[in-house]
Amino acid sequence: MTNIKNVYDEVRVFFNEESEWDSAIKREWIEGFLRQKAWQGATDDTLRDAWRNLHMFVLYLAYSGETVVDEMTASEYSLAVEWMIVQIEDFKPNIKTVRHLFDVLQEFYSYLAAKKLIAETTELQQAAEFMTGGKRLKFIEAGTEEEELQGLFDEGEASSTKTLLTMPKDLGRIVGEAVERLMLKFSAYFQQENFVDDFDRALMLYLGPLGQMPEDENDDEFWLGFWDYFLFDYHLLSNDRTPLVQFNMDYSDRLSAEERKILQELMGAKFTVFYVESVINQDWVECINLLTEEKFRLPNPNYDYKLVKKLLFYGHVFLQQEEKELVMINFITSVEISNNLRRRIKEEIIRQKAMLELQQSGTTWSDFVQRHANAVRHTIDLLATWARVNVTSYAQVERKFPQPPSDGNAIIINSEVTELIGRFMPQFGYSRHDAVLAQKMWQDFAHMGTVNVRKPAAWASAVIFSYSQINSGESEVPAETLAEEMAVSKSSISVNRAKIFEVLKLERYDPRYLSEEGMVALLYDLQ
Repeated sequence: MTNIKNVYDEVRVFFNEESEWDSAIKREWIEGFLRQKAWQGATDDTLRDAWRNLHMFVLYLAYSGETVVDEMTASEYSLAVEWMIVQIEDFKPNIKTVRHLFDVLQEFYSYLAAKKLIAETTELQQAAEFMTGGKRLKFIEAGTEEEELQGLFDEGEASSTKTLLTMPKDLGRIVGEAVERLMLKFSAYFQQENFVDDFDRALMLYLGPLGQMPEDENDDEFWLGFWDYFLFDYHLLSNDRTPLVQFNMDYSDRLSAEERKILQELMGAKFTVFYVESVINQDWVECINLLTEEKFRLPNPNYDYKLVKKLLFYGHVFLQQEEKELVMINFITSVEISNNLRRRIKEEIIRQKAMLELQQSGTTWSDFVQRHANAVRHTIDLLATWARVNVTSYAQVERKFPQPPSDGNAIIINSEVTELIGRFMPQFGYSRHDAVLAQKMWQDFAHMGTVNVRKPAAWASAVIFSYSQINSGESEVPAETLAEEMAVSKSSISVNRAKIFEVLKLERYDPRYLSEEGMVALLYDLQ
C-alpha cells in the first residue's frame, strides 16, 4: 500500500499509479501550482481542496479526450461540469460548488499563463461568469456564440461596485481562500466612520514622506501590501492596538468557530525579514531570519535556485500549530540584492533597534518589529531601490544623553501637566503612543530639576510643541494653534520650549521620544 503523507504524495500517486494516459495537464504543472500556493500561505487543507478540484478536471479531460486545455470553449467547460455532476459522487449540482471549481481553475490557469504554459484563459472566464455570475447555476448550450457570452461578461463587470477602502480583487493571494470571508468582514468593519482618521494616517505612514500613490489607484499589488501593513502592524490612534487585535475584541463573538480559529492564527503572525539559505528537498527550503539569525523551513517556492539565493523576503509568517511548521501568510515582498547590501540593511535596522532601546530599555527584536515594521519596509525599499548609502544616523545612536535621577531620588511630577498632555494630544491628531512619549518627555524634564508650574497648560503646550518639532519637522503643530486651543500665550510656550530643549539636550529625531512618524521621516531626511 502506498504511504500518502501530503498532497504532493497524492498527486504523485495519481500520475504514477492511476493515470494511464497522456494528460493535457502535466503533473509538474500541478505540483508547481501547489507549491506556489503553499509559498503564499495556503494550508494543507486548502492545497488538498485545490488538488481535489483539479483531479476532477483531469479526469474529465481523460474522458473527453481533450489534449490542449486553452483551446476549450466555454460550452465545453459547461459540459465538463455536467459530467462531474453525474460522475463524481460528492460533486453537488449547486452554484457554490461550481463557482468554487471555477475559482480553482482560474487560479491554476493564471499560474500556467504566468509560466507561459498556456496562452488563453478567456473561455474559462466567460464560462465562469455565465454559469455562476447570477443567483442560480446556468449551463451553456453547445454552439452558443462567443459574442453573446462576452456581452454578458462585460455587463457583469460594469455592475461591480467599489468600496471606500479598496480591497484587492484576488483576496485569495493574501491569506488563502479559507479566510476570504474574514477579509471581507475586516473591510466592512474598518469602513466605519470612526476609523477614517486611522486609515488616512496608516496610508500616510505606508507611503512615507514622498506620499506617492501608484498611477493606478486600484493597483492590487499596492493594496495587498497596504492591507498587510494596516491589519498586522499599524497602531490605532485611540489605544495603540493593532487593527487585528481591535477587530478580535469587538467582533469575535459574531464570527463562526472556524473564523475565530483563523483569526487567532492570524494574530500570531510575526513580521519577518528573511532569506533562503538552502534547498532541503523538492518540498522545503531552509530560511534564515535576517535580524535574529533563527532558522526555519518554508515550502519550496519553486523558483530558480540562483535567483532565490539573491532575494530578500519580508512579510508575515506564523507557526501552524498542528503541523509545527512555519508557513507564509499575507503579502510577501521580495527584492533582489547582493550579500553586501543584505548586510548593510541589517546594520541599518540594528541601529534603529538601538534607537528604540534608548526609549524602551531591554528592547527585543520582537518589540522592535512590533513597533517599527513599517520603518523596516521603508529601509529595505530605500536601500534596495533608491540606492541610498545609509538611512539611519550614527550620531543619534552614539550621543550621550542627560540622565534623570533614579526613581528613588525623583521629584513628584505635576500630574496636571501629564493629564493635559494626554487630553489635548488626540485633539491635535496624535496617537495614544505619542501621548505616552510626550508624557515621558515631561517626566524626564521634571526629574532633572525644580520646575515652577504656575500654569500647567503652559508647560503641557510647550511639551507638545517640543514633541512635534522633534518628530514632524515641517508638519509641527504651530505655536499659535497650541496657544489658542490651550488658552495660553505664545510667548510662554516659546520660553518653556527653550527650557525643555536645553535641559534634555533635545535634537530633531531624538531617539528617546521618536514616534513612528518620526522614525519614517528620519529615513528620508538627507541631512
